[in-house]
Amino acid sequence: MSLPPQALEILHHRSLNSPRAFDRGLTLAGRLPEARHAHEADICWVADGEGPPLLYTRHPAMMLDRLGRRAIADGCANGTLWRLEDALAAARGHGVVLEMKIGIGDREAALAELVRLADLHDAPVLIDAFSLDLLDIVRGLAPAARLSVHTGRYAADRTTITAPGWPPVHNVASARLPVNVISLRLYGGWHRMWPQIEAVQAAGLTPHMSRLLTPEELVEGARAPLAAIYADPEPYEAGLDVLRAACAERLQPAAASDKAP
Repeated sequence: MSLPPQALEILHHRSLNSPRAFDRGLTLAGRLPEARHAHEADICWVADGEGPPLLYTRHPAMMLDRLGRRAIADGCANGTLWRLEDALAAARGHGVVLEMKIGIGDREAALAELVRLADLHDAPVLIDAFSLDLLDIVRGLAPAARLSVHTGRYAADRTTITAPGWPPVHNVASARLPVNVISLRLYGGWHRMWPQIEAVQAAGLTPHMSRLLTPEELVEGARAPLAAIYADPEPYEAGLDVLRAACAERLQPAAASDKAP
C-alpha cells in the first residue's frame, strides 16, 4: 500500500534486538498496512583496542551491564542478540531506529563504526539516544544524519535530559539540541503532552512519542499530530483493531493538515 505523508509510522520497540524479536516485529507490522513501520534496536559496544569496534543489540538492565567479546559471541550463537551488521542485514529494506546505550572503551571509535554501518543501510535510519554527549559525537561524525533525543519534557527554551552520567537529570537549552526529532515520553497525562508537541512543531522539529504502554495510549498517540509512535508488542497486539481504525483516519485527505507534523 502506498501511504500519504500524514500516515503514522510505528516504531516497533526493541524488535531488532534479536532474531526472534525481529520475526515477531515483522509479523505485527504486516498486520497493520495502514501505517509505516520501522524497527528499533538498542546498541551497545566494545571498543577496547583488542580488535575492531564491536557493536551489538541488547537492552542493558543497568549502567554496568556491559558484555565482553566472548559473551557477545555466545549471545549471537544462541540467538539472544545480534552484531549490528547482522541486524541491519536482516532488516534490509526496512526502516530502523538505532538507540545508543552504553559500552566499553573508545566511544568515538564505536560511534564512528555505528555511523559507517548506518550509512550502508538501504532504508531510512534514525539514530537515537537519551545522552547529549553521544548525540554530539554522532553529529560531528555525520552532519546529515537523522538524530533523535528522548525527553520527558520539551519546551521552547529548555529541555529535560535524563541519561547515564552526572547529574542524571539536567536541563539544557532547546536551541543547542543536535537533533531533527524529539521523542517525547508520555508522563503525567496527555494534558502535559499537547503543549510539548506544539512546541516541537513550532521549533521546526519532528515529534515522536514513546512510553505508550496501553492500547488506549497507543490510539491516543495515533490520533495526535505525531510523525511516529513507539509500540511494544503486547499493547500493539491487544489494541490492533482500534489502532488500525485510528491509523486509517489519518489516511483521509481531510486529516492531512491536522496529522502531518
